[in-house]
Amino acid sequence: MSIVVCDPIISLHSKHLPHLMEWYAANKAKHGLVLNMEVGRPLQRVQDNAVKLAQKIKASHVLFTEHDHWAYPVDGLDVLLEYDKDVIGLQTYQRGYPFLGMHMKKIKPEVSFICRERNLRQFEILDKVGQTDLITWAFTLVKTSVFNRIDAAGINCWIWDDVPTDSHFCQACEDLGIDRWICTEGTVYHGDVDDFSRPYFRRMFESLHAGRLSRAEGAMPAHDEDHAAESIHETEAQRAIRQYAAGGMP
Repeated sequence: MSIVVCDPIISLHSKHLPHLMEWYAANKAKHGLVLNMEVGRPLQRVQDNAVKLAQKIKASHVLFTEHDHWAYPVDGLDVLLEYDKDVIGLQTYQRGYPFLGMHMKKIKPEVSFICRERNLRQFEILDKVGQTDLITWAFTLVKTSVFNRIDAAGINCWIWDDVPTDSHFCQACEDLGIDRWICTEGTVYHGDVDDFSRPYFRRMFESLHAGRLSRAEGAMPAHDEDHAAESIHETEAQRAIRQYAAGGMP
């Protein structure tokens, strides 16, 4: 068995490469890892090349990550393989406020991922694994057979247009009846904020922007740059205003 690791280096992040190389060294021999790392090339081209390499060498899976993720659990791949899913990834979060999870559910199931309608919402997974509609590339393991099915259906996932490649991929999976899963047994960090600091950075942001965020109609800051989702997060000030408007005390 071999597994192709797809690592597009769009720009340099100080923690990504050291963490990925440490993880790769610990897992290379055990899982027959084959690294497809390309620097400065478009994301969709690197991902397409990784899939073609996996098909050429008959690898069992492709493991996707991105240039601004880090803190890969050393046993994360073992955990994902144990569940034997077509598509499964570790959880991650937005790199900016409000730092919520990036796995999302559709609000209206009939609406395609490949549109700009605001149709995604964050949600919590309470079990060790749970199904998701949208999965990103933080640390996502996909069986090569999934891409064989996508190719056979004449679908091209590796397009960058109004929506990112993960949306195209998830739409292809939905069209073919392929479930996507998130595993909560590990968290991959995103951007410059580690998982333990997220609540403090959130509180700091809300303190600095208290005037704007206290308005009931005040817009939340921009969400993940690729997925314009409504946020489930409510600041303390917004919650107090909502309770007061409903006739209760904050």
